[in-house]
Amino acid sequence: MPLSANVSGIIEKAVAEVLESSLPRLRNEIVERASAELQNLGQNGSSAIGERISACLAAIQDAATQADILRKLLEGTAQFAPRAALFVVRAGSAAGWQGLGFDDNEAISGANLTLSTPLVARAMQDRSAVEGSAGEFDTSLMKRLKPPSGGRCTVLPLVVKDKVAALLYVDSGSVASGTVDTAPLSSLIRFAGVWLELSALRRSERVPGEEPQSEPASAPVTTAAPEKPAEDDSETGKKARRFAKLLVEEIKLYNQAKVNEGRQNSDLYERLKEDIEKSRATYEKRYGQSVAASSEYFNQELVRILADNDIKLMGDNFPK
Repeated sequence: MPLSANVSGIIEKAVAEVLESSLPRLRNEIVERASAELQNLGQNGSSAIGERISACLAAIQDAATQADILRKLLEGTAQFAPRAALFVVRAGSAAGWQGLGFDDNEAISGANLTLSTPLVARAMQDRSAVEGSAGEFDTSLMKRLKPPSGGRCTVLPLVVKDKVAALLYVDSGSVASGTVDTAPLSSLIRFAGVWLELSALRRSERVPGEEPQSEPASAPVTTAAPEKPAEDDSETGKKARRFAKLLVEEIKLYNQAKVNEGRQNSDLYERLKEDIEKSRATYEKRYGQSVAASSEYFNQELVRILADNDIKLMGDNFPK
């Protein structure tokens, strides 16, 4: 049987086995087991597929943040489908995050996706890949994009903690010879879901492999930074910067439309204030009492990631 028809079961079995082991080894063992299984089946003319999948899994494994995981998932998808778009699901709606292979990839960013359309609704309900007519995906969005040559597309749900966190759209592109290989895509998106859960664990009160901080259970939120923030090159400082980056990447991930609008209107802080302050509180709880607090990494990452290093785009009310 061709390798691509076996991949989903292989990865699912490998992940299930590893989940029973201890958390500190979870990250490496998933990829090691999955890659070993794929290499064993890389025969009968299908070793190239196995190598491509292994490379995609390794790239997802190396991703440091949730946004990076999704980015690597989308890049890996390009190995098996000419065109792909990722939509983030939140609070009963879905917003376009990024697209690859389209004549206008920017048309995906921030686009609203209707969850009640036939293909999307089925993918959400069945939590599995659903194929159908591109017209069953989202009529308004399809008008902005060149329809696929065969008129068909596939929607795959990204499930994290038993919830559909995102939807992956793929099609054969505008060239008649384009094809979509759904089996490896199903495996990649399932694999990414596991890694996203691990990313969430890294945001929990104690990050695996990281010593817990000794700050009080609830620290006050600090919004004012000193005039000349001090850089902290200690291990704690490096961890604090990484943690701030992860928090802000997540804000951007789930609020792409607001980020785009905030940049255009120079009021990013007002549009994202609730999410920013919740994440700030999380950062302060872990590092507010450490020597890294004076470096004001959280504000620096807000400006760098959300405003492309232009503090004016944060707006006049941004706490400096």
